[in-house]
Amino acid sequence: MSAERGRRDDVRTLIREGYHRLVGVVRRTPGLLALSLLLSVSLWFFVTDTENPTVVDVFPSPISVEAVNVPQGLAVANQLPSIDIRVAAASDRWQHMTAANFRAFVDLNGFEARSQDVPLRVEVVGLSAVRVLDTSPRTVSVNLEPFVTNKVSVATRTVGQLPTGYELGSTSPAVSSVTVSGPASLVALVTDAVADVNVTGLTAGVESGVTLKPQGAGGGEIRGVRLDPTNVKVNVQVIQTTIVRTVPLAVDVVGVPEPGYRVASVLASPITVQIQGAVQTLQQIEKLQLPSVDVAAARSDIARSLAIPLPPGVTVLGAQRATVTVNIRPADGSERTALAVQPLNVGPGLRATVSPVSVAVVLAGPLPALNALIPSDARVTVDVGGRGPGSYALPVKVTVPEGLSAQPVQPETVNVTITSS
Repeated sequence: MSAERGRRDDVRTLIREGYHRLVGVVRRTPGLLALSLLLSVSLWFFVTDTENPTVVDVFPSPISVEAVNVPQGLAVANQLPSIDIRVAAASDRWQHMTAANFRAFVDLNGFEARSQDVPLRVEVVGLSAVRVLDTSPRTVSVNLEPFVTNKVSVATRTVGQLPTGYELGSTSPAVSSVTVSGPASLVALVTDAVADVNVTGLTAGVESGVTLKPQGAGGGEIRGVRLDPTNVKVNVQVIQTTIVRTVPLAVDVVGVPEPGYRVASVLASPITVQIQGAVQTLQQIEKLQLPSVDVAAARSDIARSLAIPLPPGVTVLGAQRATVTVNIRPADGSERTALAVQPLNVGPGLRATVSPVSVAVVLAGPLPALNALIPSDARVTVDVGGRGPGSYALPVKVTVPEGLSAQPVQPETVNVTITSS
């Protein structure tokens, strides 16, 4: 422990001696200290500028100009332009600069009511180590005029379209007039304050807040003045004048098809349509009657394109015509007749006698086919194949042309006597 304490004491002694020597050198040669400091600062600036060089360039975005300290009773009558500024800043600063970091203004303190060129001033906001070197232009023209106020009426103007079947009623602003203030020449141009009301899609009345715009005689907006109040409530009335309703299409047929044919179906395409009209009118319409289709002497389908008739004041949404198809089919009927029974497959040397010799048959089917039927088209047979002499009760079979049918035969069986010939 004593050895370590000794080493510490030696270090302290050396530090004291070095300090006293340094103080002595500074006292004897003060210029050497100043030179050392100057060289250190220069070296720091050199190193810093090498790693992060200063960039001088025109800022890429124009900067808007505002007027400050406008004398009481006066107002700026012209639109102040935007300006370009030349900026010096370290390269890393350029990455973060925006137009919000610069405030360009003209100080109008002490200026009188007339048009005059005023020097521009630019302040840097929120950034250090940034300098504005120049502006383009260096002055701007400012026209100061007496500040005046006036009363103008409030006008409403609708934009957009109401849905089909609705009309715009009254549009009433909550106040009839507002105050406009600003430079005398601009205030004189304002004829009214316009409230643009968007009525797109409205199906019921509303009351909405609308921003007012100062308007001139030609309908254009007058800038550079102020309205008080700037917003107004507008009551908008919307009236439903028409409705849309879906109704079926009806069609009648006149005349009689060719004998033996019938009307199987009548179809309209479309089946229903949407119509539009006054509420009172459409409430009385249950269907739309299409013109009749004549089917006199028809033997095949009939298709007609017909205009859809509409009452006065009613319109149809969509197609103006409908296609009507009348399906014509052969009429069904039946016919009772007696047909002779024919034995089949009688063996060689045998003879078959049938009793009764005929049976009653009811034939059914389309009338044209029944009317065209000849006696040989329908047959009643009894099969005696494989049977020898004797008496048998055998069933009969009826054969008819395709499309016809035979209802139960009376009688369904006959007596067949087979004898040797």
